[in-house]
Amino acid sequence: MKRITDAFGQRLQGSGITRIQWIALYYMKTNQSISQRELSKLMAITDSSAGRLIDRLQRDGFVDRIPSQTDRRVTMIRLTEEGDRLITSLLYVGVEFNDDLMNGISEEEKEIFEHILTKMTKNVTQKNAK
Repeated sequence: MKRITDAFGQRLQGSGITRIQWIALYYMKTNQSISQRELSKLMAITDSSAGRLIDRLQRDGFVDRIPSQTDRRVTMIRLTEEGDRLITSLLYVGVEFNDDLMNGISEEEKEIFEHILTKMTKNVTQKNAK
């Protein structure tokens, strides 16, 4: 798995953002406005890690923090115009990487992999719940 994440990071070299930043911007692009907690769950990282990531993205002008209109304890995160332009211009990197990653893998193999991965996740989740 590390080789895969490292390979994706290499594809982003020279783009001005890291793999983790790309993923965060991607989730923000697909969810419009998202809370820090929602982002941390989607990315499977801690809330504090998401906070530091958002701090960097805000410092670089890619995201804004906006108070929630429905819950004053929640701050929503959204892309700035610059952040939207950046992730839109880099979406192809994710698409091309996914295409390369899935090259030569049949639909049946993908379904089997997804089924096994779901079972593994369920096993770990059940074990941790006990």
